[in-house]
Amino acid sequence: MISTQKIRDNFSRSAVYYEKYADIQANLAQELLEEVIGGGYTANKVLDIGCGTGWLLAELKRFLPQAQLWGLDISLEMIRKARERFADVLAGDAVSLPFKDKALDLVLSNAVYQWVADLDAAFKEARRVLRPGGCFMFNCFGSKTLRELRQCFGIEETFLPKADSIREALEGAGFSCLEFKVRNYSRNFDNLADILSWLKYIGVNRLNQHQGLLTPARLAKADHFYRSNFRGNGQVYASFEVVTVKAEK
Repeated sequence: MISTQKIRDNFSRSAVYYEKYADIQANLAQELLEEVIGGGYTANKVLDIGCGTGWLLAELKRFLPQAQLWGLDISLEMIRKARERFADVLAGDAVSLPFKDKALDLVLSNAVYQWVADLDAAFKEARRVLRPGGCFMFNCFGSKTLRELRQCFGIEETFLPKADSIREALEGAGFSCLEFKVRNYSRNFDNLADILSWLKYIGVNRLNQHQGLLTPARLAKADHFYRSNFRGNGQVYASFEVVTVKAEK
């Protein structure tokens, strides 16, 4: 797993660009928002774990004006961006939430838990801070995400969690899964360099902790492999496995 400090640094560097480039994450955040609105939730106390630039928090405030909302993020630069539109944003980690037991009605998270090394501990924390009957909703990326990119660099392992491991950690934490979906998305890019640039702008600049130096020769070889094997309609594509969860305490 990539270190928490490295993740914090990566997202701090990308904070100024994040909303411009993180289109998949934005679509997933919109889905979470629609689920809350469509589900008729009347939550009074809500936490967004890994709130990033605060878009979801600001939208939630529009539709849940009576609710008390908090955001939480490990990146200080993301927190600064979020506070430009929403005040109650805390610095913190998903495995150690700064809330008392049974303090919240709804815990949300968008495209975050793939970065958490200890899902067992993180999900137990989410359950701890929820009141009985409280709801836990999130999206995260699964282990099949960017499989084409890993293949072209000859990288077999990934720190991204398997869908089965996510379900097991939820059940181990004591949650009842009301909904558990695994979906695949595809996004087109001009070439391999375009993929790597996009990833850097959204805070992802390593495939795993053993990636090694991307020399010009290695990049050229990988680009040829990518264009030869993962190309359609004049562009290359990358796959994203998305795990969507709605659970109850």
